[in-house]
Amino acid sequence: MAFHWLCFFYSIKVSNVSIALSCLSLSTLFASILEPIVFKRKIDISEVIMGIVILVCMGLIFKTEFQYKEGIFFGVLTALFGTVFGVFNGRIFGKTSSGNIIFYEIFSGCAILSVLYLFTGQLFQLHDISMRDLGLVLILASFFTAFPMLESVNLMKYISPFTLILTVNLEPVYGIILAFFIFGESEQMSPIFYVASLVMISAIVINGVLKARKATAAKNLENS
Repeated sequence: MAFHWLCFFYSIKVSNVSIALSCLSLSTLFASILEPIVFKRKIDISEVIMGIVILVCMGLIFKTEFQYKEGIFFGVLTALFGTVFGVFNGRIFGKTSSGNIIFYEIFSGCAILSVLYLFTGQLFQLHDISMRDLGLVLILASFFTAFPMLESVNLMKYISPFTLILTVNLEPVYGIILAFFIFGESEQMSPIFYVASLVMISAIVINGVLKARKATAAKNLENS
């Protein structure tokens, strides 16, 4: 989790919010490969196809936004670490409470980042953070990070890690829109970026709808 957030914010730092968020869509591709391995189930061809579509779209974004290559690289790592985090949460779910899972993950992430910042000397720069920024960070860490993570683990009772990651991948939809209104011109991208992002998001939504219908049909057949 620590590496996921570290790569995510560094991707934003060297590129922008839109690039970092669009890269999160690759989580679906990583999940389609990793989840069957971890849970020892057959690979779903539809998941792989959708993952390939997303990969092609990311290739177009990389080609047209090459000046953000470093941000895209770390954005891809963000998606990979986030997928590993989500899939293994599903693996250990039920063996302990959701609260314990999140507590140990946040504590471990904090410990890893503290050691990293200690060796880079950045740990001693924390006093430079203003009270306003510190308050915003605390809000971000609690209400918009820890609480959603806890609820996402609880959702494992009802949905698979792939479906959960699929839902999280809708984040670029509202994230890119909000980033444009908040940060303005720095978030303006090429038309191809928005077309490729729209295709990725559409693929995610369509796959989710198809899976929901398939699950409903299977449940109805089981009950009949």
